[in-house]
Amino acid sequence: MKIKMNGSEKQNRWAEQLIKNANLTDRQIDNLLRYAGPTMHDQGIMDVTIIIDNRNNLTAYADSLGEFYNLSADEKHRVAEEAVGAVRKRINRRER
Repeated sequence: MKIKMNGSEKQNRWAEQLIKNANLTDRQIDNLLRYAGPTMHDQGIMDVTIIIDNRNNLTAYADSLGEFYNLSADEKHRVAEEAVGAVRKRINRRER
């Protein structure tokens, strides 16, 4: 499947180069495609922001997404609750 990008022309070129340099496996690329949701995944459209924002650890990030997608609904819910709790703690520290 040909991957399409959803960013500006400059962002798309940058993201494509990052993917190429990361030597991602097909599974890792699929994990990144799934990030944008089922509709974009089915169309082969990649969210360039996930590539650009995670460029320093793209391979590890793609692997972690794959691990997250394999969790049960309950496990995903627990991870989401933990993430929200971590963000709230950080916000509370800033407000002090």
